[in-house]
Amino acid sequence: MFNQYFGNYLLEKRIITPEQLRIVLEEQKTIKVKLGVLAIDAGYMNAAQVNSIHMLQAAKDKKFGELAIEEGYLNADKLDELLNAQKKSNVLLGQALIEKGYFDFEKYEEVLLQYNKDSGFNPDEIKALKENDVEKIVQIFLKTVNNADSHLHHDYFELFIRNLVRFIDDEIRMEEAREIDTYPFSYFITQRMEGEQNLFTGFAGSESTMVKFGAAFMTSFASIYNESLNGMDAIVKDALGEFMNCQNGLFLSNMSHQGVDLELVPSEIKENGLLKPVKNIYVVPCYLSFGKIDFIFSDEFPIYLERNAK
Repeated sequence: MFNQYFGNYLLEKRIITPEQLRIVLEEQKTIKVKLGVLAIDAGYMNAAQVNSIHMLQAAKDKKFGELAIEEGYLNADKLDELLNAQKKSNVLLGQALIEKGYFDFEKYEEVLLQYNKDSGFNPDEIKALKENDVEKIVQIFLKTVNNADSHLHHDYFELFIRNLVRFIDDEIRMEEAREIDTYPFSYFITQRMEGEQNLFTGFAGSESTMVKFGAAFMTSFASIYNESLNGMDAIVKDALGEFMNCQNGLFLSNMSHQGVDLELVPSEIKENGLLKPVKNIYVVPCYLSFGKIDFIFSDEFPIYLERNAK
């Protein structure tokens, strides 16, 4: 995730242009590969085995490597080898900037040092971003959340980020959670979880972003994807609902192991409305490569109003 924050900083300071950033990010994609691709390239797994692990991740909240070992496709030594190869991605943005001639080594060092001062992150937080340590990253962006059930919010958002990376997009940049009085939305998807503790969650975005989100989830489970979608049609809505089922099913499974029993009701997609909080409600802006979504959560279910309601 560090590359997304550093790249955005370079844009804000006008050190590079949007076109230059686009070029280096594209360059990065040709080098930065996921474990499944690395495993195929190394001859350790075939495509069918990689696809089977991706399917398992929809049912089990485990990393690719863990599941591959459980299924007998990899051993610990082979996984370590692949992980070491993947770690090189932490410096790919800097490498691409230098290789494209936008920076030399001295310029890269200078800008990186200035970013460390300007970013607002402390050294441990920057380290967490560079290492993609999701647990610590969630703590950074939810540190403004202060209530009795904050551990549930942390657990849920941590799983949400992991599932975004697994199924939607690994180019994620977030902002700190902020409390809101009302929230107007174009499209909002949610799914009630009821039981010993109420937990309200969902995410919102523009029509174009939500369509791309649904399309990305569909392509995670199909090698061929029909791109001729007609806006927020039934196919996209089903895909968004399936993502919520996947996210919340995994979360409920995790919670049951901790002795917390919750039940799901069917997911809902709401359009052109307002959320009015009953209790503290928070928004975490999440920037993906194709658009922005807002992750929204509370420990009480809000009131839904029409957009023109007072």
